[in-house]
Amino acid sequence: MNIAFITSEAYPFAKTGGLADYSYSLPKALAKRGHSVHLFLPRYYCVDKHRFQCTLIGEPLAVPIGNGIRWAGIYYTTYLDDVHTYFIEHDDYYGRDGLYDYNGVAYNDNAERFIYFCRACIEAMKQLAIAPGIIHCNDWQTALIPLFLKTHYIHESVFQKAKSLLTVHNVGYQGVFIKEVLQLMQLPDNLYNSEHIEFFGNVNFLKAGIVYADYITTVSKKYAHEIQEHEYGYDLSTVFKSHNKKLFGILNGVDYEHWNPEKDNLIPHTYSITDLSGKHKCKKALQEFYGLPKNNFPIIGCISRLTYQKGIDILINTLDWLFFDEKEVQFVIVGSGEQWIIERFEALRAMFPDRIGVWWGYNEKLAHLIEAGSDFYVMPSRYEPSGLNQMYSLAYGTIPIVRATGGLDDSIEQFDEKLTTGNGFKYKNNDSAELYTAIRYALRVYRNNFLMKKIINNAMLFKRSWDNTAKEYEELYYTISKKYQ
Repeated sequence: MNIAFITSEAYPFAKTGGLADYSYSLPKALAKRGHSVHLFLPRYYCVDKHRFQCTLIGEPLAVPIGNGIRWAGIYYTTYLDDVHTYFIEHDDYYGRDGLYDYNGVAYNDNAERFIYFCRACIEAMKQLAIAPGIIHCNDWQTALIPLFLKTHYIHESVFQKAKSLLTVHNVGYQGVFIKEVLQLMQLPDNLYNSEHIEFFGNVNFLKAGIVYADYITTVSKKYAHEIQEHEYGYDLSTVFKSHNKKLFGILNGVDYEHWNPEKDNLIPHTYSITDLSGKHKCKKALQEFYGLPKNNFPIIGCISRLTYQKGIDILINTLDWLFFDEKEVQFVIVGSGEQWIIERFEALRAMFPDRIGVWWGYNEKLAHLIEAGSDFYVMPSRYEPSGLNQMYSLAYGTIPIVRATGGLDDSIEQFDEKLTTGNGFKYKNNDSAELYTAIRYALRVYRNNFLMKKIINNAMLFKRSWDNTAKEYEELYYTISKKYQ
């Protein structure tokens, strides 16, 4: 199948978060399955044309926007094996230090930047005669493509067989702008209504994609249901519900080349499901890094953005309670985010300096050590579309303690000590009492060697590779193609 994959970021070219990893891993997995994959993204300044061996191809690209045309260049590379990668170059729009913002402040022309990107990708496919069967778009930055295909390009022969799929990675980010951006889109005012792209007096790019895409996916089955509820849908829940017949959830995968305790060169000692001695040594190394006593207390680890979404405020309140009741437990965290959360953790660490370790910022090597050296991994997210760290933890035999939401609920099975089934611990309501109860249960299991060995074995047997994810997308692509033949 000929697949066009459109994204605003992709590893290793440009990355701010999980979208970049997804936009790297899924296209590669699809290409390995024999599909012809064409990856499109902007040519930001951080994309080094020499490092990635980019070549200028085709003719100068005329891209309609507003009252006229602005020209772009198309760069091409085969840097990603078997994935045809194209960059849209326009220095005024993408020649900046940040992808979407500068020092945390969003660029005031983001609407124009990504309207242009959507039109440019379509024009590039026209010029290069790519003729995709599937155009796979991601998040609000590319969500206008399904709309443009069914308006400006509805009669273009190169797209006659093309069907669009929009993947929503996080409904919290929608691309909402003032009504005047319609003029930049070159669209008529009659589309500006509640059935199409109007959103509380503004234009909502993500809503446009939901309405006009042939199919929609999210990054877990549970999240696909959650976003149809007001709590998780961020005022788009009714839109998702009205289009739920074309809405599916497909859980993300794990790159086991990068997250594998048997060959991880970022941890001091490797280990496997049949020999956990290296994990015990990693635990001592983790305690040493944080300056904690090298005892056999259970360690609860956390790698997270320090934000409301991640439920870190709930976690702090729980730990405050837990550390007075449980004398034999340690906790370590690495992350960055809101200053008040950092200050709360620092205050807690001052009270329990021999049991709590903190490190602020991001440290890839430390993240791997936490996964390898911890006994438990806590994720108290208010919502989590897919989540990856809980699946990394499973691979490293580090038992997740998670809220039953989104991808956390899809990937973690509650441990049953009578049947010795399950790979982690879950709780339903996001409050300190339930998290506290889940942690106390996990600590009780830790003290039973038989049960702890069993749950570690269950965890390490779990596998969700990107090939698994690619197979599900492949099936959906074929379903879309057959349905609209």
